[in-house]
Amino acid sequence: MKFDLGNIIGSNLKNELPVFDNMDAYIDYILPFIKLNSEDLSEESLYLNKRWKEFRDEEDFHEAVLFIFQNNPEQSLLLSIDGNIGTGRWQVLDKTRTMIIEMGGAKQKSELYDLAFLSKDFLILKKHGNQKRIAKNKYLMLGLENSTGRLDWLDLMEKLFESHRKNWVYSLLLFVFLIFLGIIMISIFL
Repeated sequence: MKFDLGNIIGSNLKNELPVFDNMDAYIDYILPFIKLNSEDLSEESLYLNKRWKEFRDEEDFHEAVLFIFQNNPEQSLLLSIDGNIGTGRWQVLDKTRTMIIEMGGAKQKSELYDLAFLSKDFLILKKHGNQKRIAKNKYLMLGLENSTGRLDWLDLMEKLFESHRKNWVYSLLLFVFLIFLGIIMISIFL
């Protein structure tokens, strides 16, 4: 489903995830809800030396692709595609939310990404530039293999949105508690 205001408003009232055509649209919708809970790339313990599985919404994407950002002076990157290892490097630009990923081999390839979201289970990087114009995905969607590895991309979007639901319920409960506390305080002093 393309952008449909009725679909989005109805889903928000029910706290459900609307249906979209592709992963980029899902991520675009979910990010505003979860962005405040994002960590920064300076929180290296969240993403270094961990196995990050890549997710794509392409029907012909069946490879098991893992990114491992290594914690070493060379800032090595291991890329495993169905168990076959490629190497590269990663670098976070100082005082930014920007990462450069370089992949080695005969054709050196460097890509510039901005951090879209980081948590203990998700690393979402937005590729710089207008990717839609060249028919490419605008996000590199990575999920921690231990907690997301068996999911397909639609289930992954639901799990990502679930983090918003949990925060929304917590915020609502906190709000109700504060209202209740305020009523008690007013009744005591009146």
